Amino acid sequence: MDSHAAPPDKLDAVKAAGVAETVSGSGNNVDADTRVGTTAVAAPASVASATLRHRREMLAGSACDIHWCRAWSDAVDLFIRDQASGLSASGISIVAVGGYGRRELCPASDIDLLVLHSGADTAELEYVVRTVVYPLWDEQLTVGHAVRDRRDVLDAATPSASVDDLATVTSMLDMRLVYGDIGLLQEIRAPFIRRLRRRGDRFLELLRDADTVRKRNAGDTAELLQPDLKNGAGGLRDLQSLAWASAAIVGTVGIEPLVGAGYVGAPDIGRLAAAHERLTACRVALHQIQQAASTSRRAGDVVTMDVQEAVAVRLGYRDRSATNLAPHQLLHDVFDALRTVDHVYRRAWSLIGADVRRGQRRRNRPAEETVDGFELVDGVLRLPGHIDIADAHVPARVFAALVDTGAILERGAAARLRSASAKAHWSWQPATRELVLTRLLRGNVVLDALAEFDDARVLEAWWPGWSAVRCRAQRNPFHRYPLDRHAWHAVAALGELVRKHDWAATTLEDVDDRDALVVGVLLHDLGKAHGEPHQLTGVQPAVAIAQHLGLAQDTQHTVAKLVELHLLLPTVARTRDLADPAVIADVAGQVKNRSLLACLHLLAAADALATAPGVFNSWTETLMRSLVTKVQAVLDEQHPDDLAGSAAATAHDALQLAAELGATADAVRNHLAMLPQRYSAAVSPRAVVRHTLMAQSQPGAAEVVTRVTPGELVATSEVAGVRMRPASQTGADDTLEPDEIDELDVVAVDHPGWFAKVAGVIALHAGEIIAADAFTRSDELAIDTFRVLKPEGAASSWWARVEGDLAEAAAGRLAVRARVSQNARRDDRRVQRAPDVPTDVTYSLDAGGNGTVIEVTAFNRSGVLYAITSALAELEIDIVVARIDTIGHEARDVFTCRSAEGGPLDEDHIAEVELAIRAAIDAL
Repeated sequence: MDSHAAPPDKLDAVKAAGVAETVSGSGNNVDADTRVGTTAVAAPASVASATLRHRREMLAGSACDIHWCRAWSDAVDLFIRDQASGLSASGISIVAVGGYGRRELCPASDIDLLVLHSGADTAELEYVVRTVVYPLWDEQLTVGHAVRDRRDVLDAATPSASVDDLATVTSMLDMRLVYGDIGLLQEIRAPFIRRLRRRGDRFLELLRDADTVRKRNAGDTAELLQPDLKNGAGGLRDLQSLAWASAAIVGTVGIEPLVGAGYVGAPDIGRLAAAHERLTACRVALHQIQQAASTSRRAGDVVTMDVQEAVAVRLGYRDRSATNLAPHQLLHDVFDALRTVDHVYRRAWSLIGADVRRGQRRRNRPAEETVDGFELVDGVLRLPGHIDIADAHVPARVFAALVDTGAILERGAAARLRSASAKAHWSWQPATRELVLTRLLRGNVVLDALAEFDDARVLEAWWPGWSAVRCRAQRNPFHRYPLDRHAWHAVAALGELVRKHDWAATTLEDVDDRDALVVGVLLHDLGKAHGEPHQLTGVQPAVAIAQHLGLAQDTQHTVAKLVELHLLLPTVARTRDLADPAVIADVAGQVKNRSLLACLHLLAAADALATAPGVFNSWTETLMRSLVTKVQAVLDEQHPDDLAGSAAATAHDALQLAAELGATADAVRNHLAMLPQRYSAAVSPRAVVRHTLMAQSQPGAAEVVTRVTPGELVATSEVAGVRMRPASQTGADDTLEPDEIDELDVVAVDHPGWFAKVAGVIALHAGEIIAADAFTRSDELAIDTFRVLKPEGAASSWWARVEGDLAEAAAGRLAVRARVSQNARRDDRRVQRAPDVPTDVTYSLDAGGNGTVIEVTAFNRSGVLYAITSALAELEIDIVVARIDTIGHEARDVFTCRSAEGGPLDEDHIAEVELAIRAAIDAL
């Protein structure tokens, strides 16, 4: 019988779970009424209950560590023994299994029990369950219990492909007697292991497959910024998996037996024990904090960002400086532990897998081939004993061999490197540098080699100052990895880009100094460990590493500029008006040459790809490439009208397309004549013709004309002369997110608040505006283009409903403000659970001095964009360009605006704008 729960009605529990499988286990056959029994009423609290509660209260104030788990496990043992003291000890054993069997109970862990018997009758087994399990339920504990006889347990040792069967087997491997017949448990322990070993290869395959699925769901990277302590890569379950694998391999549960079997190194045992204690301590603290904050008895194992500070304080971490806060220290230690477990796990399982595939175990296998003097066997790279590890060129050769072969380091080789890294002074020669830097451009294959060298602590010896970013968390929902892993993924993304994408390969041809590019990408975020603004604080440590590498002065200077300016292109592309020549001139003045521009372009793309999924999509790529193309023209001193995407070029191409798309050339000319020059510099030729045709209907004051261009068509069009997705970039290896950004064109008579109404209608339908351009013709027609991300799973009729509501809003028949407020109130529960994001409003003059850039940061909730734009409309402020970003719970909206007179806002106006925006957001 198996059951996991603490049901409120124990009569239902017995009917639904308890005795049903008792019958299955004992072979008896009784009906449900007979099985219920008559003693399913909760007994009064006993002395044992009071003692258990007292022990639990005492533990609440004690240190969070592995000893806490053992103390709590022992307390539950004593409680169960007290409850079972009147039971016959003959033929029945009450056995702890799973985490309880390992004495690793955390505050919210399930208490898993096995009632093991040798043919007891149903009534007796019912009584045991009521006597032992019910009191645990009364204490509000979650209990999983099973009733099995000796035959059932031994049969379970031959698992099928079922995940449930595998879970049963692994839980039985951690059996520990709590009360009853020790002989009964001893009778099955050895036969259980023997049966398991007969199908050992099958068990190992199932275990490895289950691990793969588990980590696919929980996180297959050992240090996600919100780590799963149990089920993620490098978590506690990986340690348990190795211990269970040992049972099938050598007949003993545990990791230490794998040392003699050749799968784990002796030095790894101490490292794994320390990692285990650290992860367990964090899990104990996490459960305590989650339970204190919730009425639910359940707690999870993911250290979410909102509890990281509380967990750090509970574990005794304290802020050391403005850049070394308690949560950073906590996550550093957790990441280090996860990384250690994950590394040993992967190495051990690679060897186990090779033996399973071969069908036999072989120790000291001869080398299959040699790579630069190193031995390669079964995907493991060995260093012959005669190789001098202190030779400065050896680590670089090893690194190159790992990248070239995709191998892992043999345990002894890793130990030798780890020992040498603590005392060796490896210098960099040109040949050494070439071996490493050329491999760093190989793409994703470099990641495993970097992980090997990180585990051996070579990277810190190679790159002075690297320890500041090793396992350093980026407590920002925008990022996925710690600083050092982010750097690895950025340099790997750079390699993938130039190998797979024509634009990146072409851009690389403009780079004069590839060493500077690779080093700059690797070191671009060093400053985050030294304070903000990190693009400035990172320059000095990056130059120090560049000097240590022996790079030339010019290369060091380029590395410094890459670190200093690595945010320039993405920030300008996503927040500024790219149709403004002053913006382009300002960027060109900072970059100064095509080579540095090419480096910054590749760095920005690699940085975004390494940040998190979706950060670098087709829209952001288009903006970036449009900016780069325009800056290149300035650097090359091209005439503005000769540039693809310029106002003149767009007008010319639109006139050529007019007849093909159903418009006349005169109509296009008239349309362009009524708009500012930045209009034709901001839109594509097709958009010009499209808008011409839409405006010809001359919508009245209560009318609107709309048109939607689906994302897949937007992706193959041109924006400001740059194709959003060249044909050569499509395919299975595409690094960009799918094109789900549609384009909505809206033509209506301009009036205050119209932009806000469109934003409000889209918000009502859960769409997300990511960018907008707004123009007004001299005949007062507003020509607005919105880039919109539809809600996930939106039906094909979604846009039809949005366009219908836009028509209603234009006609004054839709209470947009009231409906947005209703939606915002529905978000109240989510708002209360979310981290605090204060509203922040900042201002700056745009590059040309013709307008004001307003940047608003606020908690992202339904209607926030509507609230901001309504506030601007109330003050008769004209929105020229809008760029909308959402980062986790944070909305970052940037507007290029002008006053009603067409110029920048004065100080008094700005003060009123801030007051209006804050009040509008607060009123949601």
